[in-house]
Amino acid sequence: MQPSGMADFTGKAALVTGATSGIGRATAIAFAKAGAAVLAVGRRVGEGQETIDLIRGAGGKAAFRAVDVAVEAEVAAAVTEIVARYGRLDVAANCAGVDINAALVDFTTADFERVFDTNAKGLFFCLKHEITAMRAGGGAIVNVGSIAGEKAFRGDGIYGASKAAASMLTRAAAVENAEHGIRVNEVSPGLVDTPMLRGFMGNAGAVGSSLTEAGMIAAAPFKRLGAPEDVAAAILYLCSAEAAYITGVSLAVDGGFRLS
Repeated sequence: MQPSGMADFTGKAALVTGATSGIGRATAIAFAKAGAAVLAVGRRVGEGQETIDLIRGAGGKAAFRAVDVAVEAEVAAAVTEIVARYGRLDVAANCAGVDINAALVDFTTADFERVFDTNAKGLFFCLKHEITAMRAGGGAIVNVGSIAGEKAFRGDGIYGASKAAASMLTRAAAVENAEHGIRVNEVSPGLVDTPMLRGFMGNAGAVGSSLTEAGMIAAAPFKRLGAPEDVAAAILYLCSAEAAYITGVSLAVDGGFRLS
């Protein structure tokens, strides 16, 4: 199943969270194409099964498990399953995330908790259990951050704050675990065409944002939105042997949007 020129993950086991759509789905498929056995996890069973069907239909090896990363016991069970199923955990891509668009003064406590429970606390749970499983043999982890963790956007402040927290978790995990042969990095996507971004664009007027689809494309140096596969390729690179001396970085995958 592996195309020529792609990093080789044959014999490796990969855990991908948020694998039901967008960047997570693209990443699960990319790991399988590169030869990895994949455990794809997410909250939506039907969409998760679609991801597995796409992988298996192309000759890849994958299984799905329903997991809410905000529940530590479910994360722990997923890590236990991948080790039991494939005998190891070599790489992990933490792609699960949620966004609620509203001005700060309109945010409810429940909305705040939902965003932080997944994007920050949930990431902590993933890192905690993935690292524990990798300490015996090393490994690589990539977390999906966001340009919103560095740049403020109207109506996206709480999401941005949660992604800023995720960036610090990435750096802390990298510093603490290099001695165990574990690398931890982050990709920081910009305007990537995912259901989450579409939701934000659809709500742009309500939150006073100018980031409609046309506005985003006009602001992007390449004059197009990124694709989930663009981010998946960066994740695979950071998990590969070619990135063996890279840890604690945030790799922008934004087509130069930060510069515009």
